[in-house]
Amino acid sequence: MNKKYLLKNATIFDGAGSNPFNGNVLIENGKIVEVGNINNVDAEIIDINGKALAPGFIDMHSHDDVAMFIYPDMDFKLMQGVTTNVNGNCGSGVIPHSSADIVNWYPNLEGIPEWSSYGEYSDLVNKSKTSVHSAFLVGHGPIRKATTGNEERMPTKSEFDTMKAWIKEGMEEGAVGMSTGLIYEPGRYSNTEELIELTKTISPYNGVYFSHMRNEAGNLIQSVEETIKIGEEAGCSIEISHHKVSGQENWGKSVESLNTIDEARSRGLNVHSDQYPYNAGSTSLFALVQNNAFTTGDGGMGSQTGDKVTIAGSSVDPSLVGKTLGDLCDEFDLPEQEAAQKILKTDPGIFIVTEGMVEDDIARILAHPTTMIGSDGVPLPGNPHPRLYGCFPRVLGKYSREDGVISMEEAIHKMTGLSAEKANLNDRGLIKPGLNADIVIFDEDTIIDKATYDNPRVYPEGIIHIFVDGELSVKNGKQTEVRAGKVARRS
Repeated sequence: MNKKYLLKNATIFDGAGSNPFNGNVLIENGKIVEVGNINNVDAEIIDINGKALAPGFIDMHSHDDVAMFIYPDMDFKLMQGVTTNVNGNCGSGVIPHSSADIVNWYPNLEGIPEWSSYGEYSDLVNKSKTSVHSAFLVGHGPIRKATTGNEERMPTKSEFDTMKAWIKEGMEEGAVGMSTGLIYEPGRYSNTEELIELTKTISPYNGVYFSHMRNEAGNLIQSVEETIKIGEEAGCSIEISHHKVSGQENWGKSVESLNTIDEARSRGLNVHSDQYPYNAGSTSLFALVQNNAFTTGDGGMGSQTGDKVTIAGSSVDPSLVGKTLGDLCDEFDLPEQEAAQKILKTDPGIFIVTEGMVEDDIARILAHPTTMIGSDGVPLPGNPHPRLYGCFPRVLGKYSREDGVISMEEAIHKMTGLSAEKANLNDRGLIKPGLNADIVIFDEDTIIDKATYDNPRVYPEGIIHIFVDGELSVKNGKQTEVRAGKVARRS
């Protein structure tokens, strides 16, 4: 049974965006029991000494579906204040296991359990005792791959029935919604009509349609419009994944993309987006090649140059990590497309970090009231994108305290209450009696990300204590042996 704690003298950010206030928080048996002026209770007292107390952060864009089994400590998320992940983004997923895209990202799956249903997967997550909670999305990619393969066509009625059955099973098990990755195989071969038909399956469950859109560059606006159309015609809530503007030739288009969101909301649609606040993204090298990033630049990722693309991970040749594609072009005496294809022949799973966004768009998107925070980190060998370790403290330290793009209470709302409401995780996200005691205590004056592109595996500064399900999982800046995470189901 969880211990009883009284957290005294805190500056409380309630997660709803309200002004902070001074007070105490009593937690017992995994729940927040009371908030306010609390005295004379039999509990272990932790004096917060005026530091900030907030709900545990909710990562709206995670890829830790399998990582939880490989790295159950989940230190890269917990130590930046994340207590709940929303997994299964970008159309990746865990069902059916034999074709699950997420499973294919990891070179060594020895000892990873097998599952054949969302129920079995959820049971395994709970038994694995990870350090953070995990909500999940039904990934469109693996269920399409298992039915139509990589064929550019509409599914047959039988294939639709099979895919809808998998989606329904996931929703019955408490999935938040469904995700698509329309820049990747096999999602890129799906048309709008197919996606509307499948997304209708999640509507009776109040599910959310999450989408890595078809294009985040020259056709960004058309892709936002398609995403909204899918959710509108399916009758469900809409989430635009990692809202960004890729490619220098497209910088500034966030003005129009945000206006498109506002227009849809003015018609009563429930449209939001999530964001990681960095000027570089990370994806597979194969995706850049397939989407013509080095040739025409019209495939959805914008135009790319070799000096802006750095190898982040290779399971075949670790010596590639840290080299730019430009370095390899010089080494092979080949142009970018051909140099990329050469190394993909021996390792098709190479991950890269690619610079392509500009600060004005990042700040404009972050400041918009419909934007939440999602790290989009992938815990692969090599040099992962620094967002894996530093995304949330970067918002609080750089964009709130230092740059003043948003207030501290707005930043926390985007990480907690707004995210919980969007994902229908109504048992968390606020400092309120009766809700889960997932709590982060940090120093407003010092919190900051320390992870860099050259040295990404560095914990942030300023995190003091973290409670997960009422258990002290980080104490005085050090992770404890407690692993209290479990499946977070849609309310």
